[in-house]
Amino acid sequence: MPRERKEKNIKKHQKKTFYSSTPKRNIPRKRDTENELIGIYKQGQWNFGFVDMVTPEGEKKWYYVHESKKLDAFEGDEVAFTTRFFREKEEATITKVLKRSEQLIVGKLQIGAKFAFVISDNPKVQKDIFIPGKHIWGYSNGSEVAVQIIKWEGKNPEWRIVESLNDLPKGREDIYKIAFEMWARKSFSDSVMSQVHGFSKNINPEDILGRRDLRNTLTYTIDGAESKDLDDAISILPLDKGEMSEGQRGWKLYVHIADVTHYTTENSHLDREARKRGTSIYLCDQVIPMLPAEISNGLCSLHPWEDKLTLTCEMHISSSGRVTKSEVYESIILSDYRLTYKEIDEMLSWDIGVSDELMFWEVVSEDLYKNIKNLESLTGILTKNTKERWALNFDFPETKIILDDLWNPVEYKRYERYNSYKIIEECMVLANESVAKLFSKYPFLYRVHEEPDPEDVDTFIKRLESMDAREFPSDFSTLLEVLKDDAKLAPFQKLLLRSLQKACYSDKNLGHFGLAIKHYSHFTSPIRRYPDLQIHRIIKEIINNNSQAKPHTIFSSRRNEAANWASLSSKEREFKSEVWSREVQKNGLSQARREHYTEILPKVAMSSSSLSDRAEKMEYRVRDMMACKYMSEKVGEQFTGKISWMIEKGFFIELENTIEWFISFEFTGYQFDSEKHCVVQSSTQKQLHFWDEVPVTLKSVDMPRYRLEFEMS
Repeated sequence: MPRERKEKNIKKHQKKTFYSSTPKRNIPRKRDTENELIGIYKQGQWNFGFVDMVTPEGEKKWYYVHESKKLDAFEGDEVAFTTRFFREKEEATITKVLKRSEQLIVGKLQIGAKFAFVISDNPKVQKDIFIPGKHIWGYSNGSEVAVQIIKWEGKNPEWRIVESLNDLPKGREDIYKIAFEMWARKSFSDSVMSQVHGFSKNINPEDILGRRDLRNTLTYTIDGAESKDLDDAISILPLDKGEMSEGQRGWKLYVHIADVTHYTTENSHLDREARKRGTSIYLCDQVIPMLPAEISNGLCSLHPWEDKLTLTCEMHISSSGRVTKSEVYESIILSDYRLTYKEIDEMLSWDIGVSDELMFWEVVSEDLYKNIKNLESLTGILTKNTKERWALNFDFPETKIILDDLWNPVEYKRYERYNSYKIIEECMVLANESVAKLFSKYPFLYRVHEEPDPEDVDTFIKRLESMDAREFPSDFSTLLEVLKDDAKLAPFQKLLLRSLQKACYSDKNLGHFGLAIKHYSHFTSPIRRYPDLQIHRIIKEIINNNSQAKPHTIFSSRRNEAANWASLSSKEREFKSEVWSREVQKNGLSQARREHYTEILPKVAMSSSSLSDRAEKMEYRVRDMMACKYMSEKVGEQFTGKISWMIEKGFFIELENTIEWFISFEFTGYQFDSEKHCVVQSSTQKQLHFWDEVPVTLKSVDMPRYRLEFEMS
């Protein structure tokens, strides 16, 4: 054979061998950028996956991805993809990984000579988790850690350790394992903590300049006894005669909110971290905070007997409950009392009186007692107005999980409800509404809740009428009241809730259907919600307008102005601050800053909504885990539960201990009748309806997947 031909055959053979030994997913593909879509890759239980995306019209869609079409996409990666039909189904082909996921994977560390691997039981991990030796210093073999991809250049990605489960409170490891694998972070970076440690624990005189001094106004917080991040406080005074409208009695309600933006300046390490987290996450008895404890539980928390910087929403309210005037300004307060919901209820029911001791080392003064009574009168009127405007008022009991000394669940019970919840809720809703109205002409963030789809409401009414032979009103709020007033129908509120749209954040003012309010924002919790922190920044920029001089340069340009300010009486300080804040508020934002916020707020709204939903899913996942732990010793036992929801594949059942779980129709002999909206037994035609009692037996508990398996008894 000629040498030239032989070499040609060898090259041809080598080329064939190369491609036959290389997985198809590694073959370079030419990108069709004009027809590409953008989505998030989700790994399946095996080698296949899915891509989730949202269309420009807001519709959620997903596409199947064969293992040969996913490139090296990993769970949570942002990817570009095209679609094609295969066997009459539209599937995705990933063309490029645009942005790597920041998701953590939890596993046990196996340390070698100069490197380590993490062994995870997560079925979605299809790659070796390789840790370079430089990233394992200080960890021991067998340590349980959470890791994150830092580089992906070769066949396998390179990871680093982000969290250690060995450093967590004993007994809480399972909670944090769920949180870490669902993108949460407990620890904060060195750059964030360096910024936090640079803050003074004391308020400097310069920080008070231009703020209204409300330290002589009776002020108190009302929270749960276990709360640590106290971000709101209340003051209430009767309106002076000159401030009254048409001679009517009225109140000044002050809602003071922690001034978190004083410490979290825009685009600082702290601000970027807060934006990335979006919200604090509450998992059983653990909190994963949005901000470090030094901020959330320390500098910004409105502890009693400590001067605190705040943003105050002051509202003048008539005897009919109408807000006649509202204003937002920077302030400094000193909370006189830390009160609990239970104590407020006991004061209002005469179980606690003047001179009685409170939980947090204080006694009830006559002024406090009168103040709480005033607050009750005001919020009673506000509650009446809330009902009259037909705001939705769902009142579902929440479950409290009782843990033993080893943090295992030993009891499920209903949370105790206090009437004072409603008092605080009315005050906060009023402040949120007033703030949204005041700043609606500026770029802003809103908490929106759109009206339900009329078809969904009609479907619900048809289901209701199939179970109860009478006509029901089509108006949503009226229908809710009918359900509440009938003990037999009260459980159907949950079904009605499922027909509602989900509330979310938006830079567009779309109103809040559930509260029956045209303007509504989240202003009252900047310690634990990023949207609140974001609008605080906008508000402060408006009322401090950068084009205007600061108060210390208005009043005097001397360096000792702080001392002069401190020497003024509280009335003089309040007068000067009020004059100044009203003056600067006239000009608002510059065009450049309007454009800046117009650009970033849609992104902040979308991110905050997504992170809030993720936190909610984490809470549900932890509840599932706790339910499995609690029920693990009850396999084989029989329970009585009520049908709480039905779908084509099965139904949900709520047990007497409040645990709710899904029962598949498979192998039960039952099926779903969509027209009558009931469960029908095939052999006897026996029907089971919503909230009917059924006997079930716990067949097994799958702890790795946090699943309970019941069967019909």
